[in-house]
Amino acid sequence: TGFGYAPMPFDGILLGSRVMVAKETATELATKELIVSAPGLSDAEWTESLDSVQGGVTTITSEYGEKNHVIATRGVKFVQYVHETILSKPRGERRSLLLERKDEIIAGLNASHARPWFGKNANGQVVDLEDMTYAEVIARMVELMYSQKLQRWLYDSYCRLVLDFVNRTELRFADFGTGTGSAIGLMLLEVHPQDFVSQVLKAYPDAGTQLIASEDIQYFIALCKRRGQKVVPFAPVLDEDFGVFIHKDMQWLSEFLDAVHDGDIQRTTVQQGVVSARYSTRVDEPVRDILDGVYHGHVAAVLQRLYDGDKDKVPVVESITSDKVDGSFDMANIVSVQDETKRIFSVPPSLDKLPVNDQWLQAIAGPRLSWLYFLLTSQILVKGISYTDNFVSRVMRARPGRVYTVLLDNGLP
Repeated sequence: TGFGYAPMPFDGILLGSRVMVAKETATELATKELIVSAPGLSDAEWTESLDSVQGGVTTITSEYGEKNHVIATRGVKFVQYVHETILSKPRGERRSLLLERKDEIIAGLNASHARPWFGKNANGQVVDLEDMTYAEVIARMVELMYSQKLQRWLYDSYCRLVLDFVNRTELRFADFGTGTGSAIGLMLLEVHPQDFVSQVLKAYPDAGTQLIASEDIQYFIALCKRRGQKVVPFAPVLDEDFGVFIHKDMQWLSEFLDAVHDGDIQRTTVQQGVVSARYSTRVDEPVRDILDGVYHGHVAAVLQRLYDGDKDKVPVVESITSDKVDGSFDMANIVSVQDETKRIFSVPPSLDKLPVNDQWLQAIAGPRLSWLYFLLTSQILVKGISYTDNFVSRVMRARPGRVYTVLLDNGLP
């Protein structure tokens, strides 16, 4: 009602940040430890994290322009800086601003972000894409997209991307007109990815010395931006879409650190509410304990707000519904007797004198809201997780010539 709307019921709550440290979640251990290390803020202080790092949490703007609470890692602080100085500017100005800070941005990617700068030659030097040979491009793709530790591609679409560029390389060097083409892309499916480069150089030695052509640079960048595949684990170019490479689909890395360059948790983006962080104090806390804590905390807050924390002040009621019993029943043909311990109803033997069923059920339920009232008048019964039509109301309908007795305890059935 504080927002000018009628009270609205709800069936449950969604817990996101708070359960990331739970024993049952797939969150990496290092990520859980990072969350637990953040002190967080109270509910009354949380807005302080909107403009700065507070409680180990800060706020960044996502690629969709939305504000997100995240743990203030080294990578996040780098992304914040890039957003404030470049990505918050009009799209048409971003490329020139990136190029003005080119060395600074590339150094920041390699030192702090989960997706490093792609350009690197065989000597380990940072270079631009146009300064790499075809073999160096393939080697760098395998280095960043294939996990030596896990002996598999970090994502299935990465294998396809590499093979597509290998096929492009073959088109550049193979002389299909003279029958010297080798369809090397198919052959590579049968060898270890670490042997891709050696196989390419064996078939096309010039791929080790020939710098990548401008048309193939554009083809490579188009492959990296291709729809329907996982975002590439590197930044290939400084252009208007740079925000996609440093923003998009970063949360999954908190559950898969093997996909992070050098496995450094400080490079990742971990979404985490600043208030949730305050209460996340145990790594691998059972989710049952988390839910129990939320439940008991909520009960304690309501008890304190409404009854000054005194359980004895809490009234005992049969129901919290606002329903009221309609006492205007037409029961002229029913003989009823009541004392302190029971109510007795005698139904006439004639069918044409039976009462209306709804009024009959309310009459035997009594003038007060009770368990019997709801049992007889509810349309649906709930048992565990099952819902069924209320068969009790049919069983208890008035039948000719029968006598119905309702036992009472302190005036209630």
